[in-house]
Amino acid sequence: MKKIVSLIIALVVLGSIVVPVNGQTDALLKAQNYWLNNKELSGLDAILTVEALGLDVEDDKNGFIVNYDFAAPVNSYGEVIKYEDMDCGYLSKSIMALVSMKIDPSKLLLSDGSVVNLIEILKAKIDDDGNVFYGNGNLESSIIYTMYALSIVEPDYDLSKLGTKLASLQLDDGCWGYNGAWGGPDVTGWAIGALSLCGDNYQTSIDKALTYFISIQQDDGFFVPSDGWSVANSNTQGCVVWGLLEYDVNSIKTGVFKNSYDSLMTLLLEDGAFAYQADQGYGDNYATIQAGLALGVYENGSLVLNLRSQYEEMLNPQPSISAPEKNVDYSTDKTVLSVKTGDNELIITGMFMVIASGGIYLTIKKVF
Repeated sequence: MKKIVSLIIALVVLGSIVVPVNGQTDALLKAQNYWLNNKELSGLDAILTVEALGLDVEDDKNGFIVNYDFAAPVNSYGEVIKYEDMDCGYLSKSIMALVSMKIDPSKLLLSDGSVVNLIEILKAKIDDDGNVFYGNGNLESSIIYTMYALSIVEPDYDLSKLGTKLASLQLDDGCWGYNGAWGGPDVTGWAIGALSLCGDNYQTSIDKALTYFISIQQDDGFFVPSDGWSVANSNTQGCVVWGLLEYDVNSIKTGVFKNSYDSLMTLLLEDGAFAYQADQGYGDNYATIQAGLALGVYENGSLVLNLRSQYEEMLNPQPSISAPEKNVDYSTDKTVLSVKTGDNELIITGMFMVIASGGIYLTIKKVF
């Protein structure tokens, strides 16, 4: 009887440690598989989400179909447009998406055979007061994505005039909105992430925004403004979580906003899509993009920093050193063809825990 009790204790210890690891990996694998199964990437945001999830858009084995022609760009309305006439928000996303696909935005080949430098085009659209060209778009988000893009492709660029302009657009309640009018958590999340690129220069604005988030966060973790018409949804939640992760990962993983990520994951469906809100059992396209981006950054780290490293590697490629091939005979066992990375981690963790539980069992056995 004592042996049985000892074995049960060891197995409980094993299960309690392995299950959380599997839970974290399962969400990422679901989201990855959603995009691997659907293939088509419609728009710049989808490209950035796939990149955040750790999937290479340009890798042929993934079979992604990018439904956007960078050589002959169109605006958000599907109209053909020159990069010189594009608003800064859309132009900045184009730069980020190109880096995601390992294409240098400073040497982009167009369909007419000409080559353009999108980085210089973007910088030319910023005036001395930090104003950017936003066309028919949104001033706040255009500044935000301009800061993201320049931080990636030109880390030494002085973002202070952009940061100062963005901070000046913050509303009295701590949020940012749309062209200086009504605000909301979506843009506010992005703004916090952008201002954090300037160190602690705009900490006062960030703290004010954090207070705003605390004031609108429900007990279940969702951010819902008290405007009478907003509802808890994965689109808004994804925007806020992403921005907070770019600002301070600990605020989400261990800090005051920890349950905001947990609540977002309650809307993750079995196929890897995200429902827009709790009473929907089907995926919403744009919510899946925004929430998937937050999930990817939670699991794989800052999208901005990862793209910056990727661009630096593009500009300064390191010579690859190939390890000598080993002659390994796999003929004795052909039943296992491949194991995904996430499964490898679980297998290694499982093996370690089995050994650990065995040690626990032997220790308890000696005691009894």
